[in-house]
Amino acid sequence: MSPLETRPLDLFSRSASPWFRGMVYALLALACIATDAHFHRLEMLRQALEVMTVPIQEAAEIPSLTKQVMERHFDSLSRLQEENTTLRRQLLLQTGQAQQATLLLRDLNQMRGLLQLQSSPLFPARVSAIISSARNPFVQKLLLEGGESQQIHLGSPVLTEQGLLGQITRVYPLYSEVTLVSNRNLTIPVEIERTALRTLAVGSGHQGEMTLPYVPSGSDVRPGDFLLTSGIDGLYPRGLTVATVTQVNRSKSSAFADITARLNAGVDSAPFVLVMTPSPAAPLMEESPAETGSSHPVPTHKKP
Repeated sequence: MSPLETRPLDLFSRSASPWFRGMVYALLALACIATDAHFHRLEMLRQALEVMTVPIQEAAEIPSLTKQVMERHFDSLSRLQEENTTLRRQLLLQTGQAQQATLLLRDLNQMRGLLQLQSSPLFPARVSAIISSARNPFVQKLLLEGGESQQIHLGSPVLTEQGLLGQITRVYPLYSEVTLVSNRNLTIPVEIERTALRTLAVGSGHQGEMTLPYVPSGSDVRPGDFLLTSGIDGLYPRGLTVATVTQVNRSKSSAFADITARLNAGVDSAPFVLVMTPSPAAPLMEESPAETGSSHPVPTHKKP
């Protein structure tokens, strides 16, 4: 546009001021209020506006509802975690108590069996507790509670309710030492329960195992046969359970069968044992002069 051109006069280009518009809106609002109060003409309009604003109200409440749901969720999760922790602790405690009760019941049953043997006139004996076992598994020895002050004698047989366990080889004032029948230096006269065949059982040196080295190959011996003390030596009363035959090997090149037996008396599961009173003429176990304290005893007979 050139400077010489003139602009038409626009008398209506300016809009109303905000203050003026606010006054107009306020007057319209007051008029609507007065009309609705006296004539109730705006009821339908108000209901329509309320229906139209329902989605807006619900959308505005979503954050609050979401917060409430999350709070309840995390409160429930925290409460469940606390209850789970408490239940786990109670379960662990009850499991420990149940294991202790089972152990006490097993010890009670074993003690009952030992006391029944002790009360028998054929088995004069006393109950004793196992203190410890030798650290070297090849020594095959145990320490028992009770010694000379409890009238425990050298050579006394030691057994559990399952069978023969060993023999007292050393007696101290307050405790005694037991050599297990699985010791390779112990020999026990036994008989096979099924056939009454008498032979000797020798410790193999392995935990809970014995061998029968003097059984002829043609003898009637089979796995599962029970070995009982024969009572020939006068030390072990006849009829004590010793072991069960587990393996029988026969070879044409050997006159004797290779027989292995497993002891019935378990060392690990026997907290108590029965110490029998030996016969006055019973053979006693003495330590070899060439052996040290960790060596194995050898059987000897004391001369009168």
